[in-house]
Amino acid sequence: MRKVIVAAATAATLGTLGLAATAQAEPTSHSAGRADPAVSKTVVAGIPAAFEVVDSASSKCTWTVTGLPGPVTAGAGLTNNCTDLIDGVFPTAGTVHITAKATAGGTTTTFTITVTVKASPGENDATGVGSDTITPLTDALAGGYNGTVAASATHEYTWDAVNPITGAIGDSIAEKADCPSIPRPDGSSAGINQLATFTTSTSGPYCTNFARSSRPRGTSDPAFGPGGVAFVNLAGDAVSWSHQKTSNAPASLTPTQLNEIYTCSVTNWSQVGGKSGTIAPFLPQSGSGTLSFWLAAIGVTTPGPCVSNNNNVLEENEGVNPVLQTPDAIFPYSVGDFIAQSQHSDKCLNTACTANSSGVQCKHTPQKNKFFCDVHGTMVLGKISGISPITGSGSTETINTSFPSTFDRTLFNVVPYDPATSDHIPGATSPVGGVNLEQLFGATGYDCTNATAKADIAHYGFLTIATCGATS
Repeated sequence: MRKVIVAAATAATLGTLGLAATAQAEPTSHSAGRADPAVSKTVVAGIPAAFEVVDSASSKCTWTVTGLPGPVTAGAGLTNNCTDLIDGVFPTAGTVHITAKATAGGTTTTFTITVTVKASPGENDATGVGSDTITPLTDALAGGYNGTVAASATHEYTWDAVNPITGAIGDSIAEKADCPSIPRPDGSSAGINQLATFTTSTSGPYCTNFARSSRPRGTSDPAFGPGGVAFVNLAGDAVSWSHQKTSNAPASLTPTQLNEIYTCSVTNWSQVGGKSGTIAPFLPQSGSGTLSFWLAAIGVTTPGPCVSNNNNVLEENEGVNPVLQTPDAIFPYSVGDFIAQSQHSDKCLNTACTANSSGVQCKHTPQKNKFFCDVHGTMVLGKISGISPITGSGSTETINTSFPSTFDRTLFNVVPYDPATSDHIPGATSPVGGVNLEQLFGATGYDCTNATAKADIAHYGFLTIATCGATS
């Protein structure tokens, strides 16, 4: 879905983050006029990464950055425009030399940046795949976490649901060092299925340590018991329906009307209070957690023949897809993703949000979300039973807690079931899968307790929840 060049960074080692984790490396600060700094970062090829360099000047900065690989950009902002965000996907392993020059008040500071690009995460890193809905949030959380640990510690990385440079679906990824290459899992179910293979690296740790999921446990998922998996609560979201700003749809639909639209028993917008026009109902690709959640919420087991997923390549929560550019379209949308895209993310390079020849959809800036581009296009969210899914306006928008509860959902990290811990998340002592995930996902872990993590959950449109870290 999003081939947005997301940010990834790590405080001491940017390299410890990947696309979905790529850590937000702690900024490298420098007061103009002092010795020019040398900066070292580490990233993983194919996983978006981002880090900031900061010139602590008292006047406006102008930047010149050279040596960037094609899929990597530099964008300035924040105080006096003196923070420069280097962000993107380093495509191949090796060493990259970048020079960033900040000029302020007649003084130029030169940052000499050496980026070590690893071929893959390490065997003892926590590596995840799966849901597209929470990829950007996981990127931010991983980046924040990686910035709190030493270079030699376990770091968190997650692979995008689609190739972040080319947009390819199902291309080959090497999850970790000494692990077999696999087709990139696209969606919650694909991620959970990959986790459930419990494939190990040559030295023992699992190749997939967790799966991102925007749906709850399904009947076909491994059990909550030894040899199975645990669903770990992360954050709150809601799903509504979306339509074009200029649309034949009414402002609000009931759950019954949504069921009728997606079973094709209602086929014209005039039948549900809109203008005359043949309804064009769309669904995201198979394996999407948003897909399964939405169908369950509206009581549809099998969509009708009028429903399309564009030959199974329509990615969830991406309103710029050409097939949606009709006043008759209807498409389910994560409310959290919609808020993050429309209010907290940088605009695409063009109105269609197509990537340039380097694979870049938007240039990220320090003041916006580093792991998202605004790909909502001209879609707007519809009401359900007269209730809007969003409350507030502009940058204060949040998910409306009064939205019909049937359309509220929990987002999860899915992990191997560990019988030795009380919450069954792999812990510090002989963890199932070989990697301690308690420090990341547990009730006292980074995602649930760290102030930056909680802020990231809000910035990416979702709700913090009291049950964060609970398992089922």
